[in-house]
Amino acid sequence: MIAQLTLLCFLSLCLQGAGSCYREGAMYQFRAAGENFSFLCLYHLPETWKIFCRDDCEGENVLIKTQADSAQSGRFSSEYQHQQQLVVSISPLTKSDSGTYHCGTGASVSAASFTQFQLRVTDAVLHKSNGPQQKLVSAEVGGSVSVACSFALSGGTKYFCRGDCGGSALVQTAGESAHSGRYSIQYERKSSAEGVLLVTITELSQSDSGRYRCQQDGPRTAFIDFDIAVTPAVQPSTSRPETTQASSHQPAQIQSGVTKPQVPLSHYVPVIVGVTLAAMVVLVSAALLVSCRRRSLRGLRTRGGLDASVTETLTYENCFPEDPEDPEDPEEPAYQSLHPSIQDQNQIYSELTQPK
Repeated sequence: MIAQLTLLCFLSLCLQGAGSCYREGAMYQFRAAGENFSFLCLYHLPETWKIFCRDDCEGENVLIKTQADSAQSGRFSSEYQHQQQLVVSISPLTKSDSGTYHCGTGASVSAASFTQFQLRVTDAVLHKSNGPQQKLVSAEVGGSVSVACSFALSGGTKYFCRGDCGGSALVQTAGESAHSGRYSIQYERKSSAEGVLLVTITELSQSDSGRYRCQQDGPRTAFIDFDIAVTPAVQPSTSRPETTQASSHQPAQIQSGVTKPQVPLSHYVPVIVGVTLAAMVVLVSAALLVSCRRRSLRGLRTRGGLDASVTETLTYENCFPEDPEDPEDPEEPAYQSLHPSIQDQNQIYSELTQPK
């Protein structure tokens, strides 16, 4: 019955206004980076569109806009339940997800009824407990760290200290926010009975590692202790190309804190040049040998073809005039045989002389 009355009151207020209808007061949600986050948007009628958006709900800030009961886009998703409940989720969270969000239903983005909430993504979210609580928060050199400490509402002074706040605090305030150098403190009202003290350190160095405390005064002093461990930042592989290249080929060996010097690449230049020249000489010699061998074989084939043509064409050569009286006189031969069987194979031609 109470839920129905609340819904009717909300719809009445929306009808009296123009444009988008937002609920009064933004609800704060504090979560740690890496967690899966879900938020329940109550009492939204099953309109045409289910919408989940950020900041001004324009352009890329519209994370989900669907007519279906469930949808997902990257790390963002929505699911409409038939009890007039729209559940929106972000998984996993990153620190850049901090901001103002809207979820609701409507015929369009401009005419939708929305529930608004503030999301703060920190490195850790700590709650006051009866027993001792120690939380280790890791961060890198040069970065920042933020921790949300949850307490019961109090109008007293809020402190951010290193150690037990026995001495001076890093920063303190009786109001909502304050900062001092690299340290800041922000107090947010999470609900009617709970507040969150958000403490932040920027430009971290390794000397910032140690024990810290967030504390608030009130009817009873409450505090939460936690440890911060600052580690060296991981350098990208492209930030120091010369060092990366040298280490990939000739890694320095570190033993007992002493680094052995690396051998410069110039030391190997003569060896590399000598090996290259020797390989070139061998290749050139092999190429010349093959070329000469081919030419020799080609010459032999050419000579053989010439001898054959000569012997076939000039089987006999008429060298002297025939003697009419004695044509078969052995002292005056009229023909000289040039047949290959009786001639030197390497002889191209023969010189025949007439006897005197």
